[in-house]
Amino acid sequence: MPAQNKRKKDLSEAAKGPTNAGKQKQKKTLYIEENQFRDLAEKSLVGIYLIQDEAFQYVNPKLAEIFGYTVKELLTKTRPKDVVIPEDWSLVAGNIRKRVSGEAESFHYEFRGLTRNREIIDIEAYGSRTTYQGKPALIGTLLDITKKKRAEGLLRRAEEKYHSIFENAIEGIFQTTPEGQFVVANPSFAKMLGYSSPEELVLLLTNIERQAYVEPALRSLFTGTLERDGEIRGFECELYKKDGSIITASMNARIVRDTDGTVLYYEGSIEDITEKKKVENQFRLLNEFNKAIINNAPVAIFTLDRNGMFTSINPALSSLSGLEAKAEKRLIGFNWLQNPYTIQCGLAAYLERGLQGKPFQLWDFPFMTYKGDRNIFMDFKGVPLKKKNGQIAGLLCIIEETTDRVMTRAKLMQEAKRSAIGRLAAGIAHELNNPLGTLVAYSERAVSCLQSIQGSSTKRPELARLKKYLTIIEEEAFRCKHVTTDILSLSHKDGLEITYIDIDDLLDSILDLMNIDKSIRIVRETNPQLPAIEGDINALRQVFVNLINNAVDATEKRMDATIWIKTGLNNNEIVVEIEDNGIGIPDSIAEKIFEPFFTTKESKKGIGLGLALCYDFVTNMGGTIKMDSKPGYGATFFVVFPVCSKQTGKAGW
Repeated sequence: MPAQNKRKKDLSEAAKGPTNAGKQKQKKTLYIEENQFRDLAEKSLVGIYLIQDEAFQYVNPKLAEIFGYTVKELLTKTRPKDVVIPEDWSLVAGNIRKRVSGEAESFHYEFRGLTRNREIIDIEAYGSRTTYQGKPALIGTLLDITKKKRAEGLLRRAEEKYHSIFENAIEGIFQTTPEGQFVVANPSFAKMLGYSSPEELVLLLTNIERQAYVEPALRSLFTGTLERDGEIRGFECELYKKDGSIITASMNARIVRDTDGTVLYYEGSIEDITEKKKVENQFRLLNEFNKAIINNAPVAIFTLDRNGMFTSINPALSSLSGLEAKAEKRLIGFNWLQNPYTIQCGLAAYLERGLQGKPFQLWDFPFMTYKGDRNIFMDFKGVPLKKKNGQIAGLLCIIEETTDRVMTRAKLMQEAKRSAIGRLAAGIAHELNNPLGTLVAYSERAVSCLQSIQGSSTKRPELARLKKYLTIIEEEAFRCKHVTTDILSLSHKDGLEITYIDIDDLLDSILDLMNIDKSIRIVRETNPQLPAIEGDINALRQVFVNLINNAVDATEKRMDATIWIKTGLNNNEIVVEIEDNGIGIPDSIAEKIFEPFFTTKESKKGIGLGLALCYDFVTNMGGTIKMDSKPGYGATFFVVFPVCSKQTGKAGW
């Protein structure tokens, strides 16, 4: 019989004890049992060994596989000490000795084994004392529990890690029953609600809905959402602390069920967002405040992105652009840099400079609106918007329309110019007035003397020519005197006699006395209920005479010459319109027509004082005068006076 089969037989004998050779039945039974044991040992999933005299007397294939040897190598070349790491051999040797010597019947322990490849593995050993070939021996089994130990280690580390996270987490962690009782809570949750420990929280908070929720109905909403969706995220509510104060919390939770689908508990995390909510509320209020300032600012405020496109606008820009409610739809996404009017006026160059990080400010900048339908003046400030890294993100623009300011300044300059010219002209006129008076007086006396000479019998043609010359001198002298009188009137406006005036009656009387060419059609539109105004009737007569004469001069070359004279009431103001279909007034000189000595007429028809006097007379009487013209289509002068506060109907004459 081979040695291995012999050892198996001996192992069987050792396990079963001595046989009774005299009994055939026992032999047969033993033989059967030997075969069964051998078959079981060879196919076993655990390692089986027999050790005697510090050597392996039997090992099964599984044990050889565990250590990476063959069965033969273990039985002939390898000792038990060779498959145990040196640090654990004393433990293993001691256990073997105690069992073989009878100090202990059996053992169960773990040690670290060493494979043929010098890999350390974890071994679980079982063994008991037996007799082999009449001598004490150790029989038992070995299990490779390396994977199990590693899994246990991972599980243990995971549990330690989870426990550390649970205990040291900044957020609160909890498990609660569906009925509203805490199963477990971590220290952060207990501290969040003002309790000294998780145990105190679990002990005292026995009804979460009633004791913890400021609004108990939210607990039902919380549990209902969990039952429906299985989880909930960012659930915000207010909770009572132990001292009665209130915090705002945000919870994430899920529902945990057993294999039958029964709800075991709810578990999740909770965060105190009270301060966060306060900051958010402060930011919200600040944002609303800033938005209110921007939306109610009297100046246009808007932003452009790096490409020059509108990204935000305020209502003032909507009004300034003339788009009103359509402004946001039309402007957001509109590229202002590419607008031809922006390029034409030179603003695009400044915008590009701003988008390169260079702030700029423009004063009274002449600009045409983005549709090109209106010329305005504006103050413009461009401030680059930068990201945290300093990169340009866009441009903040602030616009204040200054058209009225520019016009007022121009008007004041015009007034100052008029005043200076008036003072200069008055001085000159004063110096000329006395010599002209003398010239007129002596020309009159010369004509009188000449008439007396012509009354005699002497008839000489030279005397007739002399009379004609003297008459021309007299007429021109009177003309010069009238001019100087007008100049003096420009600088001396006192002496106006204020009375109640019926505008329509005054205009009708003027038209009756004026010798207007019949080829010019006069169209009158009156208002029978027009109230009276307060003013100087002589000054006002001169105003309307000048305006009508100007209209006559403007239409003298037209075949369909027409002058419209209208009176009406608008917002408690009386408006007189004198319109003609003459040549009109070019835009380039429209702002100069009220300046003294400015005229487009021939020298024989005036020196440019008529409209200047009209302006001064009207403004002195508390009214306004302005002009609207389209070259080639005529001009319209508007004279506006406030209604007399003491008269509500037609003034009596």
